Amino acid sequence: MGALVAVVSKRNNGNAVLEAVKMLKVLRHRGGETYGISTGSMTAIVKDLSDLADLVRVKSSIAIGYGCSGILPEDAPQPIEYKDCKVAFDGRVFSPQYAGPREIPSLLEQFNDIEVFAENAIRGMNGIFSFAAIKDNRLIVGRDPMGAKPLYLCESQAFFALASEKKALWALGIDNGGIRSFPPGNMAEISGDSVRMRVIKVLDEPIIKAVDEYAALERLYCMLLRSVREKMYGLGEVSIGFSGGLDSSILAALAKKFSVKVLLISVGLEGSKEVEWAEKTANIMGLPLKAETYAPEDVEETLPKVLWLIEEANALKASIFIPIYWVAEISSKLNSRVMLSGQGSDELFAGYHKYLRDFGISPDCVVRATYGDVLRLHENTLEAEEKVCSFHGVDVRFPYVDYELASFALSLPITLKIASQDDPLRKRILRSLAKHIGLPEEIYLKPKRAIQYGTGVNRALKRIAKKKGLSMQSLINKVFSEVRRHENGSSIFA
Repeated sequence: MGALVAVVSKRNNGNAVLEAVKMLKVLRHRGGETYGISTGSMTAIVKDLSDLADLVRVKSSIAIGYGCSGILPEDAPQPIEYKDCKVAFDGRVFSPQYAGPREIPSLLEQFNDIEVFAENAIRGMNGIFSFAAIKDNRLIVGRDPMGAKPLYLCESQAFFALASEKKALWALGIDNGGIRSFPPGNMAEISGDSVRMRVIKVLDEPIIKAVDEYAALERLYCMLLRSVREKMYGLGEVSIGFSGGLDSSILAALAKKFSVKVLLISVGLEGSKEVEWAEKTANIMGLPLKAETYAPEDVEETLPKVLWLIEEANALKASIFIPIYWVAEISSKLNSRVMLSGQGSDELFAGYHKYLRDFGISPDCVVRATYGDVLRLHENTLEAEEKVCSFHGVDVRFPYVDYELASFALSLPITLKIASQDDPLRKRILRSLAKHIGLPEEIYLKPKRAIQYGTGVNRALKRIAKKKGLSMQSLINKVFSEVRRHENGSSIFA
């Protein structure tokens, strides 16, 4: 986990290094152990951002930069040089054979070409990552197929720029309207006059296959168990944001099967039933739980921090990611630096109530709706959760958002997910899985309750807005504008 930036100037006399350093300063909350800058001809690694002051006078039309977090032993200073190539790789590869960025030179030697390396990384590496490389005054950029690691792209009259968070691009004078999420599973070649984007690996439109329900359940179990195991490889401890609901309980039960300490974390406002239920469920499962309750004043205090992190004035996301912010904060304070998240389950297994409307039209409508929602997962939830967790130095991982698992889940008949247009539970095969692995009935038959309602955060935000004579969305707009005005989006809370 770290901060990745890259700049390609459209002008021969442009100074890409100056812009790269400016972006790294804004993203210092993502990685502050070391900072690195590479151009086509040099690389500098420093311990302190102030040591880059002399470097900004270096003239180059292309530059990549990286801020290293040092959360895990495999984290290493970057960019990395190999022959005439410079590479910055942000993310994790879930493979015993891959020992982090230090493996990049051997991989480059194996593929003998940066574009071949980039294509093979996207096509074959099981992980969450983004990367940028310089060779022959060209920038080669790529992102994992599911988009679990944020990466944003913008273009101005003077340059092309990429960064792990939008606020780094705000610092270059680019507004959100000019910023787009780099498409998952794609590779780009960027020069001073163009961006050539190429699709390498994305989720195909699902072809629904008739399957035996028990065989499908067994396969789902094996795939999810593998995904959980891979996300925990080499770790001694993981935390799980825990509501006691279906998704987090399944993750906890599967994680418990391995020799890794599992810590459950639950949050909610005073008087909410979320924490009480989580405590009961954790006792049933025999796992330790850290529970914290909050007051409405805590919601108001956390709101600007969350909006600064999710980087948009979205009321729904604000109410979702305030409790996730608290969970990540607790995990960090307890020195549990890797967290498993249940994001993606509702999109893959038709958990949202809105899918019942689609089911009423036709099962094919649900297929199209869930497929579209999975393709947009990176923009709707994954990027925001990664940014919130990274702020606290927590490496979040998404076991449900696994390429092979997602492909399989999307191909399942809708009748294995939704029983009828009035189905109060949905996610039927996932509930069968919970029963299959020994979870009690009160867990696998518990109706879904969204995090913003279960924790009481949505209600608190509405009351805060009402006291100020505003609607909830107007409150979000006002606070977000104030965040944006402050130092043009710099690290005001770091």
